[in-house]
Amino acid sequence: MKIIPGKASQALGARIAAELGCELVLCEFRRFPDGELYTRIIGDVEGEHAVVVQSIRSDTDLVVLLQLLDAAEAEGVSKITAVIPYLGYARQDKQFKPGEAVSIRAIARSICFSAPALDSIYVVNVHDRAELRYFQIDVDVRVHELDASPLIGDYIMKMMGIAPTPVVVIGPDEGAEELARAVATPYGFDYDVLEKKRLTGDEVEIKPKELSIDIEGKNIFIVDDIISTGGTIAEATKLLREQNAGDIYVACVHGLFVQNAVLRMLHAGVKELISTDTVESLFSRVSIAKLVAKELEPGLQ
Repeated sequence: MKIIPGKASQALGARIAAELGCELVLCEFRRFPDGELYTRIIGDVEGEHAVVVQSIRSDTDLVVLLQLLDAAEAEGVSKITAVIPYLGYARQDKQFKPGEAVSIRAIARSICFSAPALDSIYVVNVHDRAELRYFQIDVDVRVHELDASPLIGDYIMKMMGIAPTPVVVIGPDEGAEELARAVATPYGFDYDVLEKKRLTGDEVEIKPKELSIDIEGKNIFIVDDIISTGGTIAEATKLLREQNAGDIYVACVHGLFVQNAVLRMLHAGVKELISTDTVESLFSRVSIAKLVAKELEPGLQ
């Protein structure tokens, strides 16, 4: 088995290779003068089980993934596994208006038909598991979802384990309740969720709510699967501060942090931002490398 990291997941790919004791394959990424992407696998992968690791945060990331899958196929690998830590375009999973593309369906088709040697795909905490149905098309490709929420709970426990102040996990809306429960329950943290009404694409209203637990003076961890503009988190933070919460931390699986998201959340009163390395950034404190390696390990046999 050899690990081939894409442009968006170079550090994570290296961590997975280290966990498995596998060779990390060097790649070249550049653009032609007209702006087209050039991707090349440097190294011998013929006859190998190739693991391509590449998140899809942008159009460029998608093209790089498709190019790597094609290049691996062309180099004569025996099997390809695609690890897509962050599956972009997944939130457009149906037509909200006539004429709209179902983006995740288009992406799924592109990936699944990209290389005959593609055997399986691993994704991490998709926004809605129903989105994965679009990968169940007329090709023999298995799709697996990995759950990073225990890693976030473990990080919180290690970070706050000796703190005298109790920890409360808060989901910023009803959609984050399952994640909040998964993070909190194994460690006996209290948890609850707030109520959200979306006003525009990046503006939300967090409604005051009678929480089932007392948060006054307690360490709060707001957890979510994806943080993009930070609007939801900023509003949730303001509300919790009004209810006399103690220090407020934010932890997420996929930290996109677009536009002025970081400043927006810190300005609202967030003490620290924590994300995994599904999207690599300054705030990637939690690595999913061991989680992925555990799934890939049987392929080493």
